[in-house]
Amino acid sequence: MLLRQLLITDAGSPHNGQTFDLRIQGNEITDLALTLVPSDGEEEMTFPQGTRVAPGFFDVGAYLGDPGHEEREDYDSLIRQAAAGGFTSVAVLPNSDPPRQSVTDVAYLLGRNGNGPTDLLPLAALSQDLAGKDLTQMLELHDAGAPAFTDGAKKRVSGSLLKRSLEYAKAGDCLVMVCPYDENLVPEGQIHEGPVSARLGLPGIPEMSETIALRRAIELVRYTEGKLIVHLLSTAAGVEEVRRAKADGLAVSATVSAHHLQFTVEELAGFDPNFKVIPPLREEGDRLALIEGVRDGTIDAIVTNHVARHGEEKDLEFFYADFGALGLQTAFGQCLSVLSGQLSIEEIVHKLGAGPRALLAQAPRHLRQRQKAELVIFTTEGETEFLAEQLLGKTQNSPLIGRPVAGKVLGVVNNGKFHAAK
Repeated sequence: MLLRQLLITDAGSPHNGQTFDLRIQGNEITDLALTLVPSDGEEEMTFPQGTRVAPGFFDVGAYLGDPGHEEREDYDSLIRQAAAGGFTSVAVLPNSDPPRQSVTDVAYLLGRNGNGPTDLLPLAALSQDLAGKDLTQMLELHDAGAPAFTDGAKKRVSGSLLKRSLEYAKAGDCLVMVCPYDENLVPEGQIHEGPVSARLGLPGIPEMSETIALRRAIELVRYTEGKLIVHLLSTAAGVEEVRRAKADGLAVSATVSAHHLQFTVEELAGFDPNFKVIPPLREEGDRLALIEGVRDGTIDAIVTNHVARHGEEKDLEFFYADFGALGLQTAFGQCLSVLSGQLSIEEIVHKLGAGPRALLAQAPRHLRQRQKAELVIFTTEGETEFLAEQLLGKTQNSPLIGRPVAGKVLGVVNNGKFHAAK
């Protein structure tokens, strides 16, 4: 397969910024050159002038309802959305039903990779049944292929459990990921606590629900000398806590969702449940601090926080509507909209690809000869309105419906094939 005249967008490639032909054979980039002569019968693909190619995006922490809640999201629906968003790999949360916590669970998911546009990596449960009490068999699960351990968002991890997990992870060279959110502080919290929650008469979720849990987690990292992924920062104070931890030399990394880079609590003024997420959307000052955290490297990766919820869970009185929003199809366009002028396109691509890969200690992907061909092909020009009929999953809970999205993903290359974005 010969991909014609694509603008290389990869700071880790010696060809960054150059327009090249790429030859793909099997799973490998075999040639890159200004012009390549096609072999007999070789498939050639051309794209509009200025189309870019980069290492495929990598998401951390998307929700997969299979098994147990396939009506929300199954394997195929997740893959469709991921590929349309430019993601060639997605590390999925363990909060299926039953939770993903056995070697068999891990092997089942890994065994389905290798053929489609997107490969799924199984994050494994940190605690048995996600109950926050007993650790799972972390070392066995890591050996089976689970890259990290988490109980996901809205799950309180006790100090003793986190301490033990960091110690086990250090011994087994594996990773622990926590979302710093203490639901016990806000058992009925609906949106960020502040003027909007007061005006709407909704129970608020204060900043301390993040910062108290985060400070405790960081102190446990300091004590155990372990490694920790802080997943889904949402506050300016949280960014500053991670910044200080990194300055102190602690092995702490962090993610933020594209939704939190783009939106604030003001979007909830209309009681739209598609903006009801965990952690909650915060104030404009928090949003700007998150962007600065991405800029200065405090935040290592941008993720989608993709959580599918069907109509019966969302089309309710706001208080009873479930938390969660789709994100896989729109995260790249959101990043272009928000971060253009703040970060270069190479830096945006890094935060969506190399950054998340490094979080989970996955092999890097670069546009070089003899590298694995795991690519995203996209444009950065213009913007189009995102329509409900473009959603490729089973649910409609996207906050981007009816809003402009910048750029366009044209397709991905993975497992030896080009997969056009639908």
